[in-house]
Amino acid sequence: MHQTNISNIDLNLLHALEALLEEGSVTRAAQAVNLSQPAMSRALDRLRHVLKDPLLVRAGRGMVLTPRAENLKQPVRNAMNGVRGVLSQDHFDPATANVHIRIVGIDYITSLMMPLALERLYQQAPQAHVDIENISEQALQSFKDGEIDLAIGVVDDGPYLTSAYHQALYDEHFVCIMRKDHPLSQQKTLSLNGFTEAAHALLSITGKGGGTIDRRLADFGLNREISLRLPHFLAVHSVIEKTDLITTVPMRLAALYSPDNIVIKELPEEIKGPAFTVSQIWHERFHHDPANKWLRGVVKDVCRLVL
Repeated sequence: MHQTNISNIDLNLLHALEALLEEGSVTRAAQAVNLSQPAMSRALDRLRHVLKDPLLVRAGRGMVLTPRAENLKQPVRNAMNGVRGVLSQDHFDPATANVHIRIVGIDYITSLMMPLALERLYQQAPQAHVDIENISEQALQSFKDGEIDLAIGVVDDGPYLTSAYHQALYDEHFVCIMRKDHPLSQQKTLSLNGFTEAAHALLSITGKGGGTIDRRLADFGLNREISLRLPHFLAVHSVIEKTDLITTVPMRLAALYSPDNIVIKELPEEIKGPAFTVSQIWHERFHHDPANKWLRGVVKDVCRLVL
C-alpha cells in the first residue's frame, strides 16, 4: 500500500483539500476558503501530486470526485475538526478531567483555605490529584520552572515575580502573641521598649535572617533579640505557650490559637505598618490554561467565603 509523505502537506493544503472534497468544485472551494481560483487550482495540482490521484475529474459539464477522494472526505473532515478543536481549545470540564495539581504555600495559609477549597475541588473534579507543598528552595525553583500550578503567598516577599501573574485574595496584618501569664500580657498597649526588650521567636521559612518587623525596627535604629528561629507557622503557638518568648504572626494565624493559652496584642504603633496582601500566584505558562483558570476560580471563591 502506498503511504503519503505527510511532510509534503502543510495545514493550508489540508484546508484546501477539505474544501475541494466538500464542494466538488475548484471555483466553489476557492470561494469557501477565500482563495483565488488560480491559487486553488495550484493547490489541487499539488494535492494530485502528493496523493497520486486526480481527486476531481470532469464528468459532463461539471467535476466529480474520484473514488479515492470520496473515501478521503470523512477522514479529512474529522482530521480538520480535530485540528480546529485543538487550536481553539478553551474549555475545561473538571467533572471528567484527570488532572494533577501542585500547590505551594505557607502551612498556615493553606490550613486556612485549603480544607474548603479541597472540598469544592473534589466535588467538581473527583478525579483530581493534588499535591500541597510547603515553600522551600526546591519548590520555588519548581515554580520558576513552570512546574507548580499555583502558589499562595505574599508577592513582595518572595521570588515569584519573574514570569508570574498574581491575584489578591485577602489583606492581612501582623500582631504579637505571648502566653497568657507573660509579663507583657498585662500591658493594655504594647510599648516599643517592651517589645524590643523581650526575647522573640522568629518565623522564617528558610530559618535564616530577619523579617518585615526587623526592617521596621531598623528604621528607628532598633533591633530585637531573636532567641528562636523556626520555619513552621502552625507549630509556634506550642512554643509560645511554654516559654517567655513572644512572636509576631499574621492576625488570621493568631485567631486559630486558643484564647485560654495565648494573648494577642497589637504591635506598637511605631512598627505596626500597613496591611499586606496574600495573593494567588501563577507562572505565565498557565495564564491562559483553562484548568488553571478553573483552579484559580475555586481558590478565589473560597477566600470570599471564609477570609
